[in-house]
Amino acid sequence: MVYRNRSKSVLSKHSKKSDDKAHYKSRSKKKSKSKSKSKKLRIYWRYISIIWILWLGLIYYYESVVVKRAMKKCQWSTWENWPKGAESHRVGLFADPQIMDEYSYPGRPQVVNYFTRVIVDHYHRRNWKYVQYYLDPDSNFFLGDLFDGGRNWDDKQWIKEYTRFNEIFPKKPLRRTVMSLPGNHDIGFGDEVIESSLERFSSYFGETSSSLEAGNHTFVLLDTISLSDKKNPNVSRVPMEFLNNFAMDSHPHPRILLTHVPLWRNPEQQTCGKLRESKKPFPIQKGLQYQTVIDEELSQEILTKTQPEILFSGDDHDHCHILHSYPSQGEAKTAQEITVKSCAMNMGINRPAIQLLSLYNPSDLKTVNAGEEYESKTYQTELCYMPDPFKAIKMYLWGLLFSAIFILYMHFFPKSFNNHVAITMNRVFSRPDNVASDLPLPTSVSKSKSRKSLTHTKYAVNDTRSVKQFLANATMLTISVMSIFIYFYTVV
Repeated sequence: MVYRNRSKSVLSKHSKKSDDKAHYKSRSKKKSKSKSKSKKLRIYWRYISIIWILWLGLIYYYESVVVKRAMKKCQWSTWENWPKGAESHRVGLFADPQIMDEYSYPGRPQVVNYFTRVIVDHYHRRNWKYVQYYLDPDSNFFLGDLFDGGRNWDDKQWIKEYTRFNEIFPKKPLRRTVMSLPGNHDIGFGDEVIESSLERFSSYFGETSSSLEAGNHTFVLLDTISLSDKKNPNVSRVPMEFLNNFAMDSHPHPRILLTHVPLWRNPEQQTCGKLRESKKPFPIQKGLQYQTVIDEELSQEILTKTQPEILFSGDDHDHCHILHSYPSQGEAKTAQEITVKSCAMNMGINRPAIQLLSLYNPSDLKTVNAGEEYESKTYQTELCYMPDPFKAIKMYLWGLLFSAIFILYMHFFPKSFNNHVAITMNRVFSRPDNVASDLPLPTSVSKSKSRKSLTHTKYAVNDTRSVKQFLANATMLTISVMSIFIYFYTVV
C-alpha cells in the first residue's frame, strides 16, 4: 500500500516535470517566433502614406496654388484703366529666358547641372503655361537671349537646343508669338557677332529686324546687336537698311520699339526707379561678346528714325525705367524705356518677372464714357512678378529634412518612437471601439506591462534597430515622393 502511494507520488512529480518542460518549450517557441517576426523586414505603409500626403499638399501648394495667386495679381482687370467696354490688345514681353545648357555652369559636376537644368526648365515651362492660360495675351514677344551658349553651338547641338526651347515655350494656337529678336548669347555682339550664328538664328526664328502691326500700334523689332557691328558690313547692312527704310515710310500708328540691349543713358541722371532690385546705378560696361548699352550716337539715331512712344529692352536682367529725349523735326521728343526683368530664375535676381502691355488705340482717342470726356495714352504697362522660385526650393528642403529626421527616428530610436509617436497616432486615428484599450489597467498589472500593451498597436514599429529595414522604408518613401515631383514636372 505504501509502495503504491509512493509510486503514485513519483509518477505525479515526473508528469509535472514533463509538463513544465513542455510549457517551457512552447513558450520558447513562441518567443523565437515573435523574434523572427520582429526581425522580418516591414514596410511601414501607414507612415509612408502620411508623409506622402504631406508632400503632395506641399508640392501642390507651391506648384499650383502659388502660381495661380501670382497670375491673379497680374490680371489685366486689376491695373488696366480703359473706357468701359474697350477691347484692348494685350501683350506679354519675355526677356532673357536664356535656357540653361553646358555653357551656363561649366565648372559644376554634371549631376548638379542636370538637376539644376530640370528645375530651371520646369520653372520656365510652368510659368509660360500659366501665363498663356490665365492671362492669355494676344501677342507674345521675346526680347532676345533665348539660349545661353547659342552662339557657340554647332548645328547639331543647336537644333537640339532649339527643339528643347520650343518644348518649353510652345506657341499657342490663334495667338501671335514672336521670337526673332536675337541676344548676344544667341549671336554675339557688335564687331564680334558670329555671322554663321546670325544666319542660323534668322533662318529658324525669322528676320532679326522687322516691323508688324498689333492693336493699332507698330512694333519695331530692331537687331541693335548686329547694327553695332562696325567691321563686318554683311552683319550690319541688313538692320541698317531696315532702319533707313522704316524712317522713310509713313507709319500712322504709335510705335513701340523692341531691342535686346538697352539704349545709352547717363546712369547718374537717368535712374532706374524703385522697382529695380539692385541699388547700384545702371552699369555702363563692355567685354567679350557683350555691351550693356548701345553706343550713344547710335542710340540717338535709332530714336530719331523710329520715333517710338515707348521702347522695351532686355539683357540687364533687372528692371529699369527711364526717359529718353531725342530731336525730331527741330523739336525735342521723349520716349520711355523699360528694361524688362528676366523671366528666368537663374539670372541673379530674386524675383523673375515679365512685362505686360495693354494697347487701346481706337480711331478716335477721345471717347465719351458715362458722360465725361476720356482721353488717355494708347498704352498701359505693368510689371508682372512670377512666383518666387527660391521659397519653394527652401520649403522642399525643409520637407526633405523633416522626412529624413522622422524616418531616422522611427528606425534607430524605435522604443522612444513607439512610446511617443505610435501611441499618439493610435489615439488620434483609432476608432471609438478601440478607446477602451487605452483605459487604465487594473492595479495588479505592472506599469511596464501597461506600457507594453500600449505600444503593441498597429502604429508601433519593431523594437529592434535594423539598417536594412531603414533602407527599405527610406527607398519606398523616396520613390513615392519622387513620383509626385515627376507628375508635376512632366504631366501637369
